[in-house]
Amino acid sequence: ATAAIREKQQKLKDLFRTWVWEDPKRAERLAGIYNQRYNNLRLREFDGSHMQFPGMSESVKLRQHQKNAIWRMLQGGNTLLAHVVGAGKTFAMAAAAMEMRRLGTAKKPMFVVPNHLVGQWAKEFTQLYPNAKLFVAGKETFSKGNREQAMSRIANNDYDAVIVSHSSFGKLPVSDETFNNWIQGQVDELEDAIREIKAAEGEKGPTVKDLEKAKKRLEAKLHKRAKREEKD
Repeated sequence: ATAAIREKQQKLKDLFRTWVWEDPKRAERLAGIYNQRYNNLRLREFDGSHMQFPGMSESVKLRQHQKNAIWRMLQGGNTLLAHVVGAGKTFAMAAAAMEMRRLGTAKKPMFVVPNHLVGQWAKEFTQLYPNAKLFVAGKETFSKGNREQAMSRIANNDYDAVIVSHSSFGKLPVSDETFNNWIQGQVDELEDAIREIKAAEGEKGPTVKDLEKAKKRLEAKLHKRAKREEKD
């Protein structure tokens, strides 16, 4: 049924394309509306070719797309590096952090990375900036008994960057209000998705079941946090 609907949808699109251009006056009017609404904007381009990187190892030569990405990170409030594996995202992020430090737009950049990549990140950061002062939170850094000392070191030392794992970052405290709002926002999104998919697939579709399981996991997190004891 879905394939049949998609086929009809494509036929409608093809007919519309033909219909638009059959009448020259109509074509001119619609093209004018389209250009006015959608064709009058130009996306900003980020060109980092002018950048210099004090303190960077002379043995490393950044590629143009890396410089562009660094310039974008410096100019924007947030940036997604949707580059393929091996494109040099780690170097780009490390260089952006060091430039933010140098320019005074960031005081102590923190990198939160997958648990197994903490050591690799530290190695590549040091390869790019041999003299960088790093705090690298390894497996034992945030273990029980070491957390307060680790937090004190991060807070009181002037590091160029702090590199922590996802699991370590998860141990940093946030208020109940912040945590609950974050989880509730995700629950609300799942509920909206469940309603939409139920309307399309029915009550017992496989996608609905997966989403309901995800919702239960989030609700369990809320329940677990509400019952937790005070920890360090």
